[in-house]
Amino acid sequence: MDSKIEEIKKERGGSNSFFSVPLDGERSKFNEGDRLIKGYAIVWGSKNDYNEIVIKGACTNSINARGVNGSGKNKIVILKQHRQSEPIGNITKLLEDDYGLYFEAEIITGTTASEEALSEVRQGVLRQLSYGFNYVWDKVEWDEVNDALILREIKLFEISLVTFSSDENAQLRSFNDYQKKEILKVFKHQEIENLRGLLNSINTDSRAEHCPKQQINANINKVKFF
Repeated sequence: MDSKIEEIKKERGGSNSFFSVPLDGERSKFNEGDRLIKGYAIVWGSKNDYNEIVIKGACTNSINARGVNGSGKNKIVILKQHRQSEPIGNITKLLEDDYGLYFEAEIITGTTASEEALSEVRQGVLRQLSYGFNYVWDKVEWDEVNDALILREIKLFEISLVTFSSDENAQLRSFNDYQKKEILKVFKHQEIENLRGLLNSINTDSRAEHCPKQQINANINKVKFF
């Protein structure tokens, strides 16, 4: 186990390298019309493209030291493309819950980088996110069963808006899209199929008075629920 970790440590440049992994797209959202972004920067127990699994509690020390109410220097910030010289946002909420690391941040005003980032987000050009951290190697384990590096603690530095991440689904979502997905989650697959059938039936009945039977049969399969 120790040899595997040492191998990974050597490969990834020791303890002073930043690695970016995607934000979970289903839980992230952007409030159109204001400067607020919010979501889950890390999802506990989810294996990322670097074969890493972050465990709940991994960010506790970072939040306590450099979070919203932390007294330490080098506060955790919002960046664009991981450029440390151009911070674009202030984190207003950062906490761990049972699902993951939740954050809320407001894009600052008055800088070229922040205004460009906000414009690109609103126009759908800048939609993906990642975060930067350092390993805490004595809190790292190798899990042979899951073929993954278990991270029980990381040193979190920033959350970034990026053009590309290692996961195409790691995107900012509008609040309306987020609400739709959350609503659909409460329905079972069979309930959705039943509703689809009901819609098809209603569609057929409404067309029967105006369309020839042959035309109804040709068009009924074009009804889409989503």
